[in-house]
Amino acid sequence: MSTAAELHYLVEVISTSKPRCGPVRVIALDGGAAAGKSSLAAALVARLPAAQVLHLDDLLDGWAGQFDFAGRLRDEVLRPLAAGRPASFQRYDWATGKFAERVPVLAANTLIVEGVSAIDGCAGWQSTGIFLDLPRAERERRWVERDGPLRPRWLDWLDAEDRYFARHPLPPDTIVLPG
Repeated sequence: MSTAAELHYLVEVISTSKPRCGPVRVIALDGGAAAGKSSLAAALVARLPAAQVLHLDDLLDGWAGQFDFAGRLRDEVLRPLAAGRPASFQRYDWATGKFAERVPVLAANTLIVEGVSAIDGCAGWQSTGIFLDLPRAERERRWVERDGPLRPRWLDWLDAEDRYFARHPLPPDTIVLPG
């Protein structure tokens, strides 16, 4: 979890950033699994008026769709918001293994898009990119603490993240924080 000083700094940066998705400030909160993205997103949304969090896990097409969300994010959420229209997306239900109900995106001011590869997914629309940089060993420790012993599928997921981040350098204006 970020310190009070880091949170204050991030709220100030976000609050003064220029909207690039119509009237909405899109904040891309990126980093590997178990880096602390969801916790930071919750802390930020509690401090930012009219903010909403979109968890990219809700846009993935299951375990095989780890990086296949960008089209849905852009077509169903970012383009409508940029045009000043209501947005929504179809949520993936991990328990049933299929897409379920539509979820409205109500961000009147700030939308925090939280998930692995959020910075690339929001490219062109984001006002601020934040990357939580945490070593793999610590992320694995946190994952085990949260969900139990690592399974082969989870290790494959982490390996895919490592390959992704090795091939996709962060934009120079990204705020990089320890997770």
